[in-house]
Amino acid sequence: MGHGRVFGVGPVSLLSGSGFLTRGLTDTGLDLDVIRWLDERGDGCVVYVCFGSQKFLTSDQMESLAIGLEDSGVHYVWVVKPEQADLVRAGSGRGFVIKGWAPQLAILNHQAVGGFLSHCGWNSVLESILAGVMILAWPMEADQYVNARLLVEDHGAAVRVCEGNDIVPDSAHLAHIIAKSMSEDKIEKLKAKELKNKANEAVKEGGSSSKELERLLKELSKFDKK
Repeated sequence: MGHGRVFGVGPVSLLSGSGFLTRGLTDTGLDLDVIRWLDERGDGCVVYVCFGSQKFLTSDQMESLAIGLEDSGVHYVWVVKPEQADLVRAGSGRGFVIKGWAPQLAILNHQAVGGFLSHCGWNSVLESILAGVMILAWPMEADQYVNARLLVEDHGAAVRVCEGNDIVPDSAHLAHIIAKSMSEDKIEKLKAKELKNKANEAVKEGGSSSKELERLLKELSKFDKK
């Protein structure tokens, strides 16, 4: 931007202690059910599917996604709106469906989760990076397209699954790309873990974020006290 008045500080959530990873996880009901379900799965074999709290998929999108997930042969946790729960099919037993709110941080940081099918909203992107989980990107609006491009093209830590707010993906193609992306040797998985390591290094003493915060404080201290 041609000046030094931009300070790259973060991810600040890493500074809040170990509670960050389990924040919002209760000790009763569905929260523990999904964690127990994940405990029974192998490392990195589950794809987590969530499109945020605001986005409603159409019935056609829901059907295509349901078929794609089932036909992929991959284990999955799918968060759906309560109003759309009837549109979900999980007959194979490989899926765990959550109706409504989900403990996303705890799920993403579980060792069984190896991919996150996401709309690429910034909060979800950041939480996925901090968990070291590869994103299967389906951007739909606003900054999500930029976020997806940064992850896919610049950092190689994501796979583009679909794009567009109204598009209905082909279920066969969806099943193929999910299955292929979740393979153990996928390079995007390794890149995602590299991003996690970089994020952790940034907030350590002497890291880039730590240095930027110190620089910010020095700049603020220059203002005259009145």
